[in-house]
Amino acid sequence: MDCSANLFLRHEEKTAFRKPKKKTIPTVLITGCLGAGKTTLVNHVLESKGDLRVAVAVNDFSEKSFDTEMLRKNGRETKMIDLSKGCICCSLSDGFQNAVWELLEESDSNFEDVDYLIIESSGVTDPLLVAAALDQRFGKMSRIRLDHVVCVVDAEWLGMAWMHGHANDNKLLMSQIKTADLILLNKVDLCPRETLELAKEAIKKVAPGMRFQPCCQGKVCLSVILEVEIVGAGEGTVSHDPSDEVTYTVKNTCQLPSGREVITSSREQSGSTHGSFISYVFAPNRPVSFIAFQEHIQGMLPHGTKRIKGEISFAELPTSKFIFQWSGNNRVDLMEETGSGMHGTSTSLAYISEQDVSAKNVDEQFSMPIDSKAVQKLVMAMKVALEDDPWFEVLKFPASAQVSNDSLVVFRLIGSDEKATNPYNLERLYGIDFDALNTEYVNLLNGRGGTHVFLPVRVQAISPSGIPRTIQGLAWTPRIQCEDLSCCIQGMRDVATGVCKRHLGHIRQCNCGF
Repeated sequence: MDCSANLFLRHEEKTAFRKPKKKTIPTVLITGCLGAGKTTLVNHVLESKGDLRVAVAVNDFSEKSFDTEMLRKNGRETKMIDLSKGCICCSLSDGFQNAVWELLEESDSNFEDVDYLIIESSGVTDPLLVAAALDQRFGKMSRIRLDHVVCVVDAEWLGMAWMHGHANDNKLLMSQIKTADLILLNKVDLCPRETLELAKEAIKKVAPGMRFQPCCQGKVCLSVILEVEIVGAGEGTVSHDPSDEVTYTVKNTCQLPSGREVITSSREQSGSTHGSFISYVFAPNRPVSFIAFQEHIQGMLPHGTKRIKGEISFAELPTSKFIFQWSGNNRVDLMEETGSGMHGTSTSLAYISEQDVSAKNVDEQFSMPIDSKAVQKLVMAMKVALEDDPWFEVLKFPASAQVSNDSLVVFRLIGSDEKATNPYNLERLYGIDFDALNTEYVNLLNGRGGTHVFLPVRVQAISPSGIPRTIQGLAWTPRIQCEDLSCCIQGMRDVATGVCKRHLGHIRQCNCGF
């Protein structure tokens, strides 16, 4: 009887012909409350990723996913997974896991298809269950390598809440902070220094040892939130030329970040905390009045409104369309869409609220009658006041723009103490970018939660040399009494002071004032 064993039996099948190992996809989960800046952070990653192949899964609680549409415009070559119309923590065994599994299967067919997966959860989602699903050691989701859970926080909101002693009352935010291993204190440009220190103190008390980093508009180095490194990075090898594309490589191994324990299904889970939130969409078949829009945003919002986002067109600007976002502390973000081809007929706003308010109630507010003569009187008075102010330059839309100049004050900040100092000369002699200056200015005016809303607009103008050009300006309709115009202009100048210091502070003036 032969008792020998063939140790090489099926050796080729087990080695040379074996199936390739299933690819593991590095993943980062981005969480945070409504309006904290999660989509802005993802957008920054897409703009800075270089040749890194990134897939993005966006969970939007509203019925229409505006976040996905906005990210698609900036990441046309990026694979998008839309998880809208609900919360991913309610469908972990269905839509969410199936969408991620489809991505894994697609990656198997093309092994170099995806380098990194970014999951942006809804602002009403408790990330505990989502992180637990991604942190599995067996089953479909075991091929997900959860590198980081990043929580984006509005620095001013957290600091103020901590100062008044009700930060711990927001159970959702506390869960988001404790589940994360990195906190991004966002919007520090809108946050006073003392309030920022209170926000840092809150994080140290709520989650001792937690990593946190202040940032503005979600702009952080990719290696902070992703497990990547710059190829060839070393002393003297980093270029400061923005045209040079950075090459990133994903780290092969990733230890569990400090501050976050392994999240498993055996860990105590409280479930979703968004049961009181509802979503509805206001989509009229007409452009809305800018005056009515200001009144709605600044004093007539339905009680319990937590977030508004979408696209809006105004009757006063029939050839323009704007991306609009509203969040806590009455902060407004407006961006004019360019090259959209729309002509004032597309308005669609998604509301997230704690109260059951229908779109019909919102439509009634937008349909309120407007005293056009009173508006024209205010606009004329404001134009006269700005024309006499050396800090501002009054602009005017050309007749071809089909804009009612009687209902809008159009101007830009030039930041000059003397009218003799021509902004075109400052551009030519010192390279001042007044378009960037006014973009920052309008963002600060709207982001500080004041009583007015300013529209960023592009206006056709003629330079002193007779060359037509497009410049960045602001459009506004006052909603105040004429006697309060001086106080309003002083408030605008207060905001402008810091902007001008950053953009014009390097210019040395001689004795003649130039």
